[in-house]
Amino acid sequence: MIKDYLYTQIISSLEDLAYDKNVSIINANDLSDNVPDTALVNTRAVIMNVKFDINVEYLYRMAHELSHILYGDREAQAVYQFSEYGKRGEELLAHRNAIRMLMSIEMPSSPLTFMNYYHVPSWLENDVVRTYNELNIVE
Repeated sequence: MIKDYLYTQIISSLEDLAYDKNVSIINANDLSDNVPDTALVNTRAVIMNVKFDINVEYLYRMAHELSHILYGDREAQAVYQFSEYGKRGEELLAHRNAIRMLMSIEMPSSPLTFMNYYHVPSWLENDVVRTYNELNIVE
């Protein structure tokens, strides 16, 4: 993906949010491409594997892992690893919160635009549409 102006603004917003909430983001360049991004709840750190070979966009993955720390159940689990197929419990909650977080930073022109930009898994389409409709207030 080309790092355009929008990408730069969104990553800056996510990093600022993490900083404001005392969450460290570590970009790991030395992990193999099959090691997923990780959220360490108790230490309030997110480890982003820059080489992670997955179709889901880096920004979405970062928002997802931040969501575990900022909005998740601290008692449920201490460590989370990104999975685009996590459809239950805390994983589903992190997916939904990532969608809301990213739309709150930059409202897309449509749900499809959002899904294409972030490469959101297709099974989350209903959540994307619902969040879009909730946040897209017409005056």
